[in-house]
Amino acid sequence: MKVDILASGSKGNLIALRTTNYNILIDVGLSYRKIVEKLSEIDLTLEKIDFLFLTHEHSDHTKGLKLIIEKHPEIKIFLTKGTLDGLNDEIKDLIKNFEFVKADQNYNVKDITFYPMMMSHDAYEPVGYIFYIDDKKIVLVTDTGYLHESYYDLIRNANLYILESNHDEHMLMHSPRRTHSLKMRILSEKGHLSNDQAAKIVNKVVDKNHFAIWALHHISEDCNKIEKIEKAIVKNLDNPFKINLVYTSQESSETIEIWK
Repeated sequence: MKVDILASGSKGNLIALRTTNYNILIDVGLSYRKIVEKLSEIDLTLEKIDFLFLTHEHSDHTKGLKLIIEKHPEIKIFLTKGTLDGLNDEIKDLIKNFEFVKADQNYNVKDITFYPMMMSHDAYEPVGYIFYIDDKKIVLVTDTGYLHESYYDLIRNANLYILESNHDEHMLMHSPRRTHSLKMRILSEKGHLSNDQAAKIVNKVVDKNHFAIWALHHISEDCNKIEKIEKAIVKNLDNPFKINLVYTSQESSETIEIWK
């Protein structure tokens, strides 16, 4: 399986999963033109996409949705009822080929099993996902202020974690570009995971003798730094060598190939 994080962050999010039998997108938070350009980097086209999974309705996750629905109605879309309710009326009128999902239920489509997880974010019904594909396990947790511990066993020892590490708390609180209310929103249970919060989750769900890839997602451009992330990892992980880090941004990440 190949995973490409083609864009990550508040300016737009786009992830491609290439499996043995299917091509999947997760979120389409870029313009249609930019999505086409990004997919061309990995020799994909929208005509080759089978399924689209949405995490929530915010524009940095759905910007390209309208034109994708219009131009590629054959792509089946998975989303929550709350996410659909949060989209604008024009998109609601257009979307036909979709299936509702609910948190904490297993779903099967073809030979793909997936499990939506409830996220805590200022959206209508946001979810993360666990994907079981080609005997691999991928965990997507992004745009959430916390992750409930009831999910820890479910996400334990995955092959790949696409897990947000949004901000360094000190940098955020001293950011001159953000109002106090915005800072409080980001730090709240409806906001985003900090470096320390994310590293603590990884430490709890990845056993010492297990090796996993952590694609650090939704990294703030001005309230975070690589050295701050790595300091949090060293501080919070019992064995920092049990993970391999992949940093993501608006630039396409290196292709992540997962073997078991």
